[in-house]
Amino acid sequence: MKWSLQASIFAALLASAIGGSSAASAGSVKSSLTTSALNIETVFAFGNDPGPVQVNESSQFNFARVIELGGASPVGATIIQTGTQNYASVYQTGSTTSAAIGQFGASNTTNVMQMGNANNTLLVQVGDMNTGAVSQSGRFNWAAIFQFGR
Repeated sequence: MKWSLQASIFAALLASAIGGSSAASAGSVKSSLTTSALNIETVFAFGNDPGPVQVNESSQFNFARVIELGGASPVGATIIQTGTQNYASVYQTGSTTSAAIGQFGASNTTNVMQMGNANNTLLVQVGDMNTGAVSQSGRFNWAAIFQFGR
């Protein structure tokens, strides 16, 4: 299966799973730098109900960092990156943490750290050089990593 078909299937599955997630909530700080070749985005969300965070990047080099401190509330992050080199980092605390990351490029790297009662991570990487790491601390942990060569 070609990587573009895999990317399309994953994007459709991810969109249906996430539903109507919105941009970062009012209790957040977002900074970004975007050029035709470079996209850097950092989101820091905090508070009792920080809401879901969504990052979409499609430059040649993509860098995304999401930090969510949710207290007793659930926190969620979705990152989709399409480019030559993609890097994603997610750090989450909260009662329920969830991260869904899709990376499509020649070199993909992801690090996820979650601390909560229930932690969930879905990572899909399509490219020639894929690196994924998930660290979870909690009672109920689930992680799935799918890595495909192009």
